Amino acid sequence: MIFVAETEERTLLVFPSEAAAVAACEGLDVEAGVWRFWSEDGAPLEPIFTAPNKPGLFTVGNGTYHLLPVDELHHARLEEAVEGIVNFACDPPLHNAVGVKAHLSAVRAGSTPLP
Repeated sequence: MIFVAETEERTLLVFPSEAAAVAACEGLDVEAGVWRFWSEDGAPLEPIFTAPNKPGLFTVGNGTYHLLPVDELHHARLEEAVEGIVNFACDPPLHNAVGVKAHLSAVRAGSTPLP
């Protein structure tokens, strides 16, 4: 599970895998800082580009990237960042800050995470 925040609208989304998150978040927007990523336990993830974006005058090409764990100084852990989220585009129980925090606590405690 990958948590993704769209920083302009301050919306949190959840994807079942890294591949799904990467497919949904265009490289140009990722490079511009529109998207922030976290692992299932709320640790920050950084997009690492393996092929660069190709901005052009009339056409653009999205680069390819993957997500790697990064030091918490890169951006806040999800349990802190969730306080700034306005919209939750997630199914219950992850549809609000309380549900996200409960999920993160369960994952860290080794409990079965919430669905």
